Amino acid sequence: MNNVLLVGNDGSRTSASTGTGACTARTIRFRNALVSRGFSVSVCSPGEGRSGAREVTGILAEHQFDCIVAISPFPAEAVVMADTKLPMWIDMNGTHPAELQLESRDDGRSGERMLRMLSLENMLLARGDAFSAPSRRQSYAVYGELLLLGRGLRSDNCRLTVSPIPHCSNEVDYVRSDPDGFFRIISTGSFNLWFDEIMLFKALESAMDRNGSIIAEITGGRIPFSPEKYDNFREMVAASKFKDRFLLHGWVSTEELAGVYSRASIAAYTDIPCAETLLGARTRVLDWVSRGIPVVCTDGAEISEDISRHNLGVVVPPGDSAAMAEAFLALAADNSVRQRISQNQKKWSNSEGSISQVFEPLFEWCENPCAVRKEQYGKPTVPVMNSPVYLSRIYRELAGSAGFIYALKRVFRKVLRLPDRRVE
Repeated sequence: MNNVLLVGNDGSRTSASTGTGACTARTIRFRNALVSRGFSVSVCSPGEGRSGAREVTGILAEHQFDCIVAISPFPAEAVVMADTKLPMWIDMNGTHPAELQLESRDDGRSGERMLRMLSLENMLLARGDAFSAPSRRQSYAVYGELLLLGRGLRSDNCRLTVSPIPHCSNEVDYVRSDPDGFFRIISTGSFNLWFDEIMLFKALESAMDRNGSIIAEITGGRIPFSPEKYDNFREMVAASKFKDRFLLHGWVSTEELAGVYSRASIAAYTDIPCAETLLGARTRVLDWVSRGIPVVCTDGAEISEDISRHNLGVVVPPGDSAAMAEAFLALAADNSVRQRISQNQKKWSNSEGSISQVFEPLFEWCENPCAVRKEQYGKPTVPVMNSPVYLSRIYRELAGSAGFIYALKRVFRKVLRLPDRRVE
């Protein structure tokens, strides 16, 4: 089998609290999938930008590989900057411009962050030989972006492809326990910008008011670009008459998280309606489904369609905390319904939600990796990163929002290539 260099984030350099949890989960799933099919896989978790590119160049000089699989955004950027000629599959892990649209920071740098991400994604789209995305919807969006750039309009022996590789079920051994007879509703992971913490709190509090056995166990929390969501949730919990029935664990170890999973009766997540919800995936849901934990969630993300279609849980309208509370109460009242959902989850996890089926396009490409023509008939939507035109755009953006002195300082740092804080 071919030797594959997987460039992503295996969690060895960062933690989920830094906002890199989705990239880490994606990297681990890709690694497990490739190894399960028999590929020889080396994992590289580079830093960002030029330093990351040097790390990639170093590992390529020391070892022989047949192809590269890179997870976006920043690990894939490091590979492109390393300028390797090896065939490259790029996983466009999330629609990052859609995420940035939700930012509420008033530091005057929102335009700079958007320009940075658009330039990065243009760079990836111009370089990849094959692409994937964590939802079918996003794969269609990526295909449209490639066509806008004029890529893939001329076919040869190697065709430019975009494959949906949704987050799949993990093949894990798990133990479910009921230590004290409480009905435990869990929520795990980041309180992202698209997470509706108000709806979740109201639904939990309403259900607690009508069923004294309900407890909420919450792990995860703040991340750098979305601190206010978790802070707001904690404030609501602190003011609740049921505050003693909310167990806020914060960020926990893998072992502690396994304990939370084992005690869970059901799990819940809530999204706000937005572009990220429409195009995105929900990694945490597959961790629940893999362990037979019934899911209650809002409609919107693609996984909610799968949950509804295959009876993997209960889907309620976004913003409707009363409907979610009713779903909590109905599941708490009927264990047989929960058991049927768990059985459906197991069936789905062994069929269309399995690693073997979801990753088949990647397996086929890695067995026969090829480089496509790099011709493109369209133009990038923004200037090439750190080009004179790009720096001019950044200056105009920052001068208008943060003042011309600050704008000059930022541009000079980029011109002189001084170390810079990551644009989150």
